[in-house]
Amino acid sequence: MLPFRTSILVSIIEFFSVVLLHVVYAANQFGWEQALFISIGFLPVLLTILLYRTISNEDIIVRCFYVTMTLTSYIISAQLDTLGMLIMIYMAEALIIALFVKKRIFIEYFIFSFLGLIAVGIFQTKEINIFFSTWIYIIYLLFYCFGMITLLILITGVESYKAKMEEKNKEAQEALEAKSNFLANMSHEIRTPMNAISGMAQLLSQKNFQKEEKEYIDTIQKSSESLLSIINEILDFSKIDSGNMEIVEEEYHFNSLIHDVLSIIEFRMRGKSVKLIIDIDPRIPRVLIGDELRIRQILINLLNNAVNFTHRGHIRLHIIWQKNEENEGCLEVEVEDTGIGISEENMKKLFRAFGQIDTRKNRNVEGTGLGLVISKSLLNQMGGDIWVESTLNEGSVFSFRLPQRVKDGRPSNYEANHEKVFAANEEFKISFRAPNAKIMVVDDNKVNLQVASELMKKFGFEPVLVDSGLEAVNRIEENLVSYDLIFMDHMMPFMDGVEATQKIRNIRTEYAQELPIIALTANAIKGVEKQLKEAGMNDYLSKPIHMKQLNDILEKWIPINKQVRIMDGKEIAPPRSYFTNPMLKKEAETKKDILDCLKGISVEDGLRNCGGNKNAYIRVLSTFAASNLLAGLEEYLNKEDADNYSVIAHSIKGACRNIGAKEVGDIAYDMELAGKNNDMEYIKEHHKEFAKEYGDVLRLVTKALIEHQS
Repeated sequence: MLPFRTSILVSIIEFFSVVLLHVVYAANQFGWEQALFISIGFLPVLLTILLYRTISNEDIIVRCFYVTMTLTSYIISAQLDTLGMLIMIYMAEALIIALFVKKRIFIEYFIFSFLGLIAVGIFQTKEINIFFSTWIYIIYLLFYCFGMITLLILITGVESYKAKMEEKNKEAQEALEAKSNFLANMSHEIRTPMNAISGMAQLLSQKNFQKEEKEYIDTIQKSSESLLSIINEILDFSKIDSGNMEIVEEEYHFNSLIHDVLSIIEFRMRGKSVKLIIDIDPRIPRVLIGDELRIRQILINLLNNAVNFTHRGHIRLHIIWQKNEENEGCLEVEVEDTGIGISEENMKKLFRAFGQIDTRKNRNVEGTGLGLVISKSLLNQMGGDIWVESTLNEGSVFSFRLPQRVKDGRPSNYEANHEKVFAANEEFKISFRAPNAKIMVVDDNKVNLQVASELMKKFGFEPVLVDSGLEAVNRIEENLVSYDLIFMDHMMPFMDGVEATQKIRNIRTEYAQELPIIALTANAIKGVEKQLKEAGMNDYLSKPIHMKQLNDILEKWIPINKQVRIMDGKEIAPPRSYFTNPMLKKEAETKKDILDCLKGISVEDGLRNCGGNKNAYIRVLSTFAASNLLAGLEEYLNKEDADNYSVIAHSIKGACRNIGAKEVGDIAYDMELAGKNNDMEYIKEHHKEFAKEYGDVLRLVTKALIEHQS
């Protein structure tokens, strides 16, 4: 049926045309006085327009229109002796009304107009006989009745069809929701035991076993990672298939993206006599805007394929930047390999679901055959495209083009150090210890609690283990221990992590409002992180837990004054408070709002990082000022120790970004990468600028804190 607005407009135009024709006829036959009287027929049109602008009830508007229309049509026809046209006028309006009104209103119009026509036949016989006999008029009435009943049957059929379609749509929506719930539950149920397998394997890998036993443990780790990869591919394909794949465009650092991708790929290339060549355009902007997670996924999919099907020669990653406009451009990526290549027949199967090529010859190749399908779908959603060139037994080149917006146009100057990337295969080393940290882990699964406890012991503390959300809430209400951080499982019986978090946030104490709560979940569905943060959680850690991610989360949320840095396997004592500088204290003369004193720092970003809590932000600033790391930078610069310089720069990066000093954080990030790539030349060239910018922020924050406290 037509929309109400459209149908009313059509009805008005139709009736307006009929009245206009009668006015012209009256003016031509009887003069303008009669024509002026006939123009009374425009009143229903004006009335309908007024009602449309003042009344929202569509039924009232329709009823007023058809009643006034039938009456004025009769008056005009009787005045001009054109009563024979009434049936045609009424039928024409009935067609329009039938298109959009409810069946009940159409029946009302049918009865009203039919009774009106019968009344005309009884009381206006003389006028009717001008055109045709009474019997012919009766036949016309029967035809009118037949036409209206036919329209009524059509309306009934349309309404029935519409109701069925709405029911099917409702069922489809319910099925889609059920599918989403199933995906979330399946993800949780599979990843929870995988967390235990992967976590225990990580712990065992750090023990002093025989070579053969270490190989067994390595096989367990690789197999668990492969299984997780398969699970994630199936989940992603299901989301794409149902139209639920979400693209989230945010700022990201290009160098960080590439470093993460290469770390993963180098790990998977262990044991292969294949050279990895990195050729990246140094002009690529430092900070881009796009979906970093999905771009990383596409790169890993393509490089994984190259690793799986290449047993000799090389794999080459080539990325260039094509600038389109001032703040826009395209990443053009090629992944070239000297692998088995692809035949013309198999080229047709490349982007089909579950279409792994030449399966008889590649039984030993892991995977679902979904990687390229997912990559193509993701690129299409992000406005990119992908293509392939290949020669059988010689190799393949997979290429894609992806438009990206630019946030920071300074060149990234990425220089990949191949040997350094291979260092990612070494055992991960924690960057700090926190023996005085108070951490609670909440999970209904005892194995998960054991894994979390053993992993966290590496950081020098033993967490408090709680097996229900209710007990966690009770412990916070009792406030017998001031926890620095809570890891809260997402899915638990009786009271899940979201409900427990909300109950903690409802406790009317500053401690409960500001206590960092980290979602510890096996739910791999995209978008769950946003939902958890909206529920009151501060951050997100996915199961299975990996030491690198756990290190980053703990380093981010445990107060810096409780962290003891580890360099060269040794603990470095925390520095003396920066507030002991008497020259800075002398500068403080008047007490001001601290936020007004932080010129050059994005207070808005800093507050957002602290959940909008000003007191929490001030505490973070205090910790920042007390953690002067300039001496450490100078020490490792003089020793030309790039590794430990990188560790210090990493700490400065996180601290600066947390308080809102983003530009200094970006400089620290560049210095961190230079350290990881063993690029002492870059470090020496930019150290003076880095130390000055970091020192300026330290002095600014310290002065602001002193003024705030004086």
